[in-house]
Parts: sequence; C-alpha cells; structure tokens
Amino acid sequence: MEFRLNEIQQIVQDTAREIATKEITKYVDEIEKTHSVPEALMKTIADAGIPGIPFAEAYGGVDAGYIAMSCAYEEIAKVCPSVSVSLLVCISFLEAVKNYGNEEQIKKYVPAGIRGEFRGSLAFTEPGTGSDPKQITTTAKKEGEYYILNGTKRFITNAAYSGPILLFARDSETQSITAFVFDKLGEGYSTSTPWDVVGMRGSAIYDVFLDNVKVHESGILGKPGEGFPVLLGTVAHSKVALCATFVGTMATSYALAVKYAKEKMHRDKPISKFPSIQLKIAQIAAKLESARLLTRKLSEESDDHSRIEHMKAWVGMVKAFVSDVAVETNLLAMNVLGAYGVTEEYKVERFLRDALIAPHIEGVSDLQRVIAGSYILGSDDALV
Repeated sequence: MEFRLNEIQQIVQDTAREIATKEITKYVDEIEKTHSVPEALMKTIADAGIPGIPFAEAYGGVDAGYIAMSCAYEEIAKVCPSVSVSLLVCISFLEAVKNYGNEEQIKKYVPAGIRGEFRGSLAFTEPGTGSDPKQITTTAKKEGEYYILNGTKRFITNAAYSGPILLFARDSETQSITAFVFDKLGEGYSTSTPWDVVGMRGSAIYDVFLDNVKVHESGILGKPGEGFPVLLGTVAHSKVALCATFVGTMATSYALAVKYAKEKMHRDKPISKFPSIQLKIAQIAAKLESARLLTRKLSEESDDHSRIEHMKAWVGMVKAFVSDVAVETNLLAMNVLGAYGVTEEYKVERFLRDALIAPHIEGVSDLQRVIAGSYILGSDDALV
C-alpha cells in the first residue's frame, strides 16, 4: 500500500477540499436548519466531478478509484458530513446498477447519475428488520409483465427526492428476494415526514410506503430471486465512503481541539501546556490516523476486484472500528474544549452528534464484527 497519494488522487483530494471550503461551507447552517441539502449545492458537486470519481470514463466518470473517492468524502465531511452521506447514497445506487444492471439500465441511470441529474436511493430496511432478509415483508406479486409492490421501508435516505430507487422485495410465489429499480414519487409511492435524528440532520431519512406500485419486469436488477447478493455487494462498497465520512468528522474535531488548546489561556499560559490536554490530543491523533489508514486500506481492497473475499472481511471490520473510534474521538475533542465543547458556536458538538450515527447505520458495529469474523475464520487468507 502506498501511503502517499498519486497525482490523480491528490488532484481529486484538492478538488474536493476546494469545493468543501468554498461552496459547502456557505450552506452548512441552511442544511442544519432545513434538514436537506440544496439542489444547487448538489449540482455544484456534480459539476466538479465528485460523483464520477470511481466510475469509468466511458460513463462520464473520472476512473480514479476508491482511494481517491475516500479522500474526497473525507474532505467533504470535514465541513458537512450530511452532504457526504446524501452523496454516498446516490453513488451506492449507481454502483449497484453498474455492477448488476444490464446494458440498458446502465445507460439509463449511470451517466445521468454522475451528472447529478437525480438523487438515487436504496431501500432494504423495514420496521421489522435491518439486516436479515428472511424478515422482509415487502411483497412483489407478478401480474403479467409487471410486479405489484406493497409494503413499508424504513430510514431511507433521499426517499422524498425525484429519481430512481433500488428496492428489495419478496417474491410472493418463490419467497425469494428480488432487487427492483424504478422511479420514486410515482403512483402508489409515498413517504413519511423526515425522522428527527440526533445527527446527520441534512441527510434526511424517511419511511417509504408502497401501495400497489407497478414495476415492469425490466426493472429487475440482476436476476429474479438474487436480490440479497446485490445488496451485499452494494453496501460493501458504500461503506468505503461511509468510513471516509466519519474520518472527516474526526479530522475536524481534532483540528478544533488543537486550535482551542493553543488559544485557551489559564494562569497566563495556554492549556496546551497541560499534560492532561496533551494526553487527550495524542489519543485523538492516534485514533484519527488509525481510522484514516484503515479506510485507505479498505479502499485499496475495493479497487482490487480479484480479492472479493478480502473485501468482505475488511469492510465489516473497518466499518465497525471506524464507527466506534469516531464517537470516541469526537467526544475526546469535546472534552478538550470543556464547557465550550457543548455549545453550537464551537462546532464540535455538531460533529459529535453526526459521529453518534456511525455505529448504528449500514449495519450495527457488533454485527459488522460478526460478519468480518465469519469471513476471516472461513478463509485461509482473508486478511493476507
């Protein structure tokens, strides 16, 4: 693994940093208040090529790989993690179509998504399940050339925006899980009001209600009954951007803690001179760098499609580690700031709130460790 970025990766990182500091910064307060990322900002991000980072030039992408993508998402999350999460869900949809779709589906969705013409969604979770496909109750009943979908999906990002959705449902006849792609906001499709959550407030999540939604059989992604492998492959790659997002929260809180420690005076000297503060800063730095390096390694595994078993082992392990460390690190940063740490003015509280989401989305941390452990113990070289 190269610890230094190559020229393309550095350009991608610099571009994302510029977008974040010059453009996303303008919208942070609005995003927090309105619980949404403005269309104008998403268009600016798309025009800069951010959505196309991991995709081939043939689709209108940059073809820079997952390491470059993780660098970009970290830079965006340093300013506003909500933007990063909203964006990564769009990219996850495109990844699913690129990897499992037919030629017609790829041509229809991937180039347009890279250009930022819509916000895609993924819908697997339901009120009664978050990880177990055996508990899915959303049904798909075949009627001629169409499937009739009924059920409820929960905690779905971008669900109220126009664009396509990748949704998983149980075939009424075979009882197997199939992945469907169709446009949101059509007849029979509706959403709840956004859920009130502790963090990531700009990346609103909704319940999705399906009342006899008609999807043509051409909307099946992959093959009928093979929806769960589509899900596993899709969320595995989305976790790369998710880990990078939470590394971004750590990086900003670390910078804020260092700045405060150097400027806050106590008895005519900065508190950075106190061993207790030095200890905390060293802990934050070590956790941050560990999480960043593991995320880069996960990105490297994602770029090597010949090592899928390695990827499966790494993704659960790294996601769980980064999620937990993100909470620990942001809390340590808040402790450095003392009473000021809990105020909105000093920003650390927002990044801590956003980090609190990490262990609970895209698979809870303990389940991710179980998944990683099963792959490690089931392979002779899962982490070699």
